[in-house]
Amino acid sequence: MTPSHITVILNPVAGRGKARHIHAALLTALEHSGIDHTFQVTAARGHATELAKAAAASSSIVVAVGGDGTVNEVASGLVGTDAALAVMSEGSGNDFARMVAAPSDPARLIGLLRDPVIASYDVGAVKMLHGDGEISRRHFFNSVGLGFDAAVARKVSSITWMRGIPLYLTALLRTLSGYKPHYFTVRCNGAHWQKFYFLLCVGNGKWEGGGFKLTPNAVPDDGQFEVCGVTGTSILKILPVLPSVMTGTHLGKKNIESFDTAQLFVHDPKGFPVHGDGEIFGWQVIQAEITLLPRALRVVMPHTA
Repeated sequence: MTPSHITVILNPVAGRGKARHIHAALLTALEHSGIDHTFQVTAARGHATELAKAAAASSSIVVAVGGDGTVNEVASGLVGTDAALAVMSEGSGNDFARMVAAPSDPARLIGLLRDPVIASYDVGAVKMLHGDGEISRRHFFNSVGLGFDAAVARKVSSITWMRGIPLYLTALLRTLSGYKPHYFTVRCNGAHWQKFYFLLCVGNGKWEGGGFKLTPNAVPDDGQFEVCGVTGTSILKILPVLPSVMTGTHLGKKNIESFDTAQLFVHDPKGFPVHGDGEIFGWQVIQAEITLLPRALRVVMPHTA
């Protein structure tokens, strides 16, 4: 059944400008589809969230055209509303797009919108205390990373001529040199401990970093995050594990931890970087509280997913 009205939000700089090139073809496809729609283009960081919040009042589906950052912004405007998120994959990483089998061409998107299947996904909420005393709150929909993978995400933003796995591998290798682990205090599931971690990845979905299967058992609607931790103090211990992270076969290996939780508290007074869905949430965070919001986002899925 075709939705009554949809809003399409396109980020023209997503995918190193990849999304800009689909603009005309997508607009033409929508105009010929007969679907009642509004087409909007973002003008700045955060604009997609404002547009999505406004669209949720009148649209049954809001489409994010871009990558994981665009999806995060649009979905953040839809949490707790009746409007459903659809995605057209046009970014650099596209990890959320993998989770929902998102189309990457206008014709397939139109087909998806004509006969949508709506699922309800869990949402992550993270409250951060920064080194300067500021408190900030953000949502995430695929993953949040504390430590090394957040530093990689920051490096990704400085590399403008690559996309996908080559981009993230290049950023990873450039970040490895000289990176120091963090001595985290961790609380979850009624336990607490202190340990050196290179990273803690909290996954609502299986992939991050453009296709690394860091949390391979994560299910986005089961009321639990899968957490993957890489422990230790020597960077050399990470290198042998990297190939298996790409295929999700790293669990059970030395220096790898994995557990499920719906809440996580992490503290390090020296500060650590945090990313959510590939976007930097903070660079000198000293405390992060992560909470799962059960099935708080409606998502459009294809029939075959």
